[in-house]
Amino acid sequence: MNDRMIELRKLAALEVLFLGPKLVIAEYACGVFLSVGLGALVLARGHSLWTILGTYLICIGFNYLPLLIHAIVLRDKQDAQNEIGGELADKRKTFSKYRSQSLLLLVPLFVAVLGILQWKRATS
Repeated sequence: MNDRMIELRKLAALEVLFLGPKLVIAEYACGVFLSVGLGALVLARGHSLWTILGTYLICIGFNYLPLLIHAIVLRDKQDAQNEIGGELADKRKTFSKYRSQSLLLLVPLFVAVLGILQWKRATS
């Protein structure tokens, strides 16, 4: 895969490996459910200008869904280690790469669509 392309499975594996599965799964679950819930609340209560914020929050929640699924699948640290493989030889470069890529979580639906595309590629 392109070195500049975000690899969601490896991003989740890296976080599971170094932060622990319980924390990462909780973080991603909050990212999904709190964002979608708050977005739905804003949409239900808000007026025209607030619909933008509500829609944005819902889209951000969907961005966390593929990461949550990967974190659940990779909750065993050995599985996470195997997923990352040789990239840990240069930890500084690896962390820098994935830290900058994780900013794409703020782009509405980008990670969600990328997750679907990567899943389709992996299953075909």
